Amino acid sequence: MHFVKSQRPVRVLLLHGSAEAEQDLRPVLAVHGFMMFLAWGIVLPGGILAARYLKHVKGDGWYQIHVYLQYSGLAIVLLALLFAVAELRGFYVSSLHVKFGITAIVFACVQPVNACIRPKKPDNSDVVSPKRLMWEYFHVIVGRSAIVVGIAALFSGMKHLGDRYGGENVHGLIWALVIWFLICGSVVVYLELCQKQRRRERVFERSNWVLGNVEEDDSADLLRPTRDYVEKGPQQSGRLEVQLEPLNR
Repeated sequence: MHFVKSQRPVRVLLLHGSAEAEQDLRPVLAVHGFMMFLAWGIVLPGGILAARYLKHVKGDGWYQIHVYLQYSGLAIVLLALLFAVAELRGFYVSSLHVKFGITAIVFACVQPVNACIRPKKPDNSDVVSPKRLMWEYFHVIVGRSAIVVGIAALFSGMKHLGDRYGGENVHGLIWALVIWFLICGSVVVYLELCQKQRRRERVFERSNWVLGNVEEDDSADLLRPTRDYVEKGPQQSGRLEVQLEPLNR
């Protein structure tokens, strides 16, 4: 007789009266999780930061970076989804992680469609049409909501992995995610403060430009005599002209 031993766990299905070897999905889930972290933790937030904090750079470089990162992040998300679905041989919307993931993916897929129907920006940048304003609010809200839900999907996925396989590595990865997003939040706060400082400087420069012209004109006449006046003053004062008019009696 020949005996074949296997270290793989066996799942016994009592209702069906059968048993099947349970597949170890940790390598698959590791690749899926890394791709999702790359998309929701680095690429997609980077595109949002480029659109938010790089508009002061000359040209449309911020727009090119924003579009490239957003489409790249969406492609990574879809590849990670297809990879997990193919290995799991099904798509089940039962866990909280899957619900968060589907919601985030729907939000992310809405953004390119929303960009295609973007109203044209008027030539005068100071005047914004109501349609354009509504579109900008919708684009910003959906994009940031996608990032928030995507981050929630990352944490719920780590918890789901820990509940299924256990292990201390999962807790370490969760803390690593927490530290990473805290660092990202600190960077966002720093960039926001820098942007507010640039706005104050622009307002201050404009006010100084307007007031500076007025003060320069006033000072030239009142506070600081010109060189011509200083040089001509003594010459004119040395010559006195007297005009006599006859008196009519």
